[in-house]
Amino acid sequence: MSPKWTQKEMARVAAEERSALGLDLMDPLDPYLLAEAWGLPVYAISELTAHDCPSETIEYFLTTNSRKWSAALIPVGSGRLIIENDSHSTVRRRSSVAHEMSHHLLEHVFPEGVLGSDHDKLYSKTVEKQALFTSGELLAPEAACRKLAFRDADNAEVAARFEISTQWARCR
Repeated sequence: MSPKWTQKEMARVAAEERSALGLDLMDPLDPYLLAEAWGLPVYAISELTAHDCPSETIEYFLTTNSRKWSAALIPVGSGRLIIENDSHSTVRRRSSVAHEMSHHLLEHVFPEGVLGSDHDKLYSKTVEKQALFTSGELLAPEAACRKLAFRDADNAEVAARFEISTQWARCR
């Protein structure tokens, strides 16, 4: 069972990670550098043919079912890696990697499987909400967004500053 996290604690974890990367409050975070700092390789799903993943599987996730799958944190022995859907936009990919890194940072446990027999994801809604909140704090900290709001920055300006989508900026 994953520990119970408060928003204050998750924000602290995100702030510590940003600080460890030398970022100020208003700096954009590169989630790929965060993954590298933790020793987690990030692979684009299209690269997996080189690792014997069937091309039909890759094609399925890149085209047929692209909207339903963004990224995954995968346990490999005692380590972890991230696989991302490289058919998505850069801002979505950044968000997806930050989300998966949040699972890692919050030490979320892995479910028994990734997909159930009916192909629904086996995940805890609480754990997903925690990763969503933490990834938001990693990418566009609430305190930074408040500062920008008081400066009358619109969603497009927030998105450009933090290299996130305007939809994500609106949520922040």
